Amino acid sequence: MIYYSLTFFLLVTEMVVFGILILPLPSHWRRAMLKFISTSPVVARALYILKIVFAFIFVLFIDTINRLQRIESEAEEEQAHHHDYSYEANLKAKRFYAQRNLYLIGFTLFLSLILERTSTLVIEVLKREEEVEQFKKENVSAAKDQQRLINMEQSYKKEIDELTQKVNDLKKQGRDYEILKKQAAQQHLEYNRLADERNALERAANSQSVEEKKGI
Repeated sequence: MIYYSLTFFLLVTEMVVFGILILPLPSHWRRAMLKFISTSPVVARALYILKIVFAFIFVLFIDTINRLQRIESEAEEEQAHHHDYSYEANLKAKRFYAQRNLYLIGFTLFLSLILERTSTLVIEVLKREEEVEQFKKENVSAAKDQQRLINMEQSYKKEIDELTQKVNDLKKQGRDYEILKKQAAQQHLEYNRLADERNALERAANSQSVEEKKGI
C-alpha cells in the first residue's frame, strides 16, 4: 500500500536527519542550522505537518496491530477445522506482511521519538555553547576594562606623585624665599647700621676739621 511506502520514505528521511545530527560538524555550521531551524517559518510549518503525519502513522500502527491479531485468529481457526495448504500459505504471507508493516511503522514511530529528543538535546547544547562563548567574550571585555582601569589608576597615581613632588618643591622654594627674605632684611638693617655709623664718622671728621681750621 502507498501508506507503507510513505512510511518507509519517512523512515529513511528520519535516518538521514539523525545521521546529520550526530555528525561532528563544525560549530558555525551547527549554529547556522540552529538559527535556520529556530527562525524559518518553512521549518515550523513542516514540523506541524509532520506532527499530523505521525498522528496518522500512529493510527496506522494501531490498525496494523488489529490486522495482525485478526490474521492470528484466522490461522488458529484454520488449524482447528481443516488444513488447506494454499489458504495456510496465504495466511502466512499476510502474517509476514503484517509483521513487516508492524515493525516498519513501530520503528518509524520509535525513531521519531529518538530524533525529537536528540534534536532537542543538540539544540540545547548549541545554545549552551553560544552562552559559553558569549560569557567568554564578556569576560575578555571585562578583563580589558579592568586592565584599562588599572592603567588609568597607575597613570593618575603617577600624576599625583608628580604633583605632590611639585607641591613639595614649591613649599621648599617658599621656605627658601622666606629665608632669603629674612637674610635680605637682616642685610638691609646691617647696611643701615653701617651707613649710620659711616655718616656719624663723617660728621665727626668734618667737625674736627672745622675746629682745626678755626684754631689756625
